[in-house]
Amino acid sequence: MFAQRSPWINRIALLIVALVAGLLFVDRLGDGFNSDLPTRPIANLLYTWALLLSAFTLILGVFHLLWTHLDRIQQGSQEWPLSLLLVVAFVLVLVAGFAASGGVTSPLLEWTFDALIAPGQATLFALTGFFVVAAAYRYLRLGSPGGLWILAGALITLLVQTPLSQQALPPVATQFADWLLLVPVMAVMRGALLGGALAVLFAGVRLFFGPKG
Repeated sequence: MFAQRSPWINRIALLIVALVAGLLFVDRLGDGFNSDLPTRPIANLLYTWALLLSAFTLILGVFHLLWTHLDRIQQGSQEWPLSLLLVVAFVLVLVAGFAASGGVTSPLLEWTFDALIAPGQATLFALTGFFVVAAAYRYLRLGSPGGLWILAGALITLLVQTPLSQQALPPVATQFADWLLLVPVMAVMRGALLGGALAVLFAGVRLFFGPKG
């Protein structure tokens, strides 16, 4: 990540990261108290730069994806027909987006999203729940009370969220499940996110003030 032969470049890069992080932290922390902070214009500019970098990263990722799959097609690698299908679908959607007068809001692209992309995303997200439950069943120590409670909670949450169970169960059960998701589960998720953010902050402070190798 950092240059090995230029310690001053490392220090400058770390200083820029620390200044940006501190400025955004002050801006977000004072957002609830004062909407006219002096740091707001600079923070908005940084957010705009982040959006531009995200767009550039997305374009770079698309080109890398096409390059990788075109190379697989040219080399005749294993499962190259799937790569060909991906490239053909990408070209068709791209041409349809440029050719349609409405762009991304054209009826053709909306049908493509509603009929092809959205069902695929729903399928992947639906499989994610089963993968999580299978991983929990495999790696948690079910002999301990904690692991058994975690697996039972995951199964109950997964079953209650299905449309069939919401129609079959009484309203009290679905309301209780919604309360579990909104109050205790959300509290745990926010605690985990806060802990992850603090871990990143401590790692950054250690990287910035620690010994330079």
